[in-house]
Amino acid sequence: MPDFYQITLFAKDVATLGGFYRDVMGFKVTYPTGDGSLEGEDWVTLDAGTTTFAIHSGGEINSGSRTKLSIKVDDLDLMRQDLKNRGFEIDEPKSVSPYVKSANMSDPEGNLISLDQVVEPS
Repeated sequence: MPDFYQITLFAKDVATLGGFYRDVMGFKVTYPTGDGSLEGEDWVTLDAGTTTFAIHSGGEINSGSRTKLSIKVDDLDLMRQDLKNRGFEIDEPKSVSPYVKSANMSDPEGNLISLDQVVEPS
């Protein structure tokens, strides 16, 4: 059976986008290692659980995307309030299934993100 081992997002500004996913969304940078500065990098990788999330130079700012990154969060309401406090626009949460509450937003380059709180059925 196939298995995603890496998902790559092309970015116009790798440092800004990498910093967003590290500092705002909470992903751990796995490359580059060192002092934490992403300035001048053309390639950044982040630990995304069972896969690697890579950000690579050469992209353009999205004016509309057919791809959405779905990120599982523990507490959607808390995460949404934190993002709003940081100045990000994020939709009101909605139930998308009996076990998933979701809110949509965009990253600094216009890539669509769905923040999803999954409640396991009892």
